Amino acid sequence: MPLAQTVPIHAPTLSEQKRDAILAAALDAFEAHGYRGTSMDRVAASAQVSKRTVYNHFPSKRALFDAIAAQLIAHVRHGSGLPYDARRPIDEQLRALVGQVVDLLTAPSFMSLARVTLVELIRSPDLARSTYELFRERQTGLADWLAAAAADGRLDVDDPVWAADQLMGMIKAFAFWPQILGGQSPPDAAEREHIITSTTDLFLRARRLAP
Repeated sequence: MPLAQTVPIHAPTLSEQKRDAILAAALDAFEAHGYRGTSMDRVAASAQVSKRTVYNHFPSKRALFDAIAAQLIAHVRHGSGLPYDARRPIDEQLRALVGQVVDLLTAPSFMSLARVTLVELIRSPDLARSTYELFRERQTGLADWLAAAAADGRLDVDDPVWAADQLMGMIKAFAFWPQILGGQSPPDAAEREHIITSTTDLFLRARRLAP
């Protein structure tokens, strides 16, 4: 069989594999030792690459941290990307969307990313401001869905980004902050269902327009 047929079309290149290994090692190091306690030497050793390779991909530790923060933002964007469907009931769609967000926020990989970034955001007000604005800019999945529902005359939403922040805040009160700050376990199936149902009902009670 020809080699071309045995290699996956989207197989990562060696360079991409090394970059992923560096990011994974950096995430582990930042979580275990903090930003200031992590060196590029430590990351290189953990990723089993040379220090030069680390710098070829990330010219500084700040660039490495920014790449991890970008992963977090990309997770948020991907996890809130349900397209609006004018044919489906509004509550059914919102329940599915809220369920996606709950699962994203309580995933172990997302929790690790969040812990690392939150510690540094607290220490650096400038970084916190820029990252917050980036979150608002990239949190387009929820905002786009809310804007489409409003344009369809089904929701009262004049600022979709603000409304998306409001909805995310309602979800995070039960499916993010208790785990990050209180060390609680992710919600089980019954708790997950309660979070989804109560959040959806409360949001629609305030935002749904009469048919």
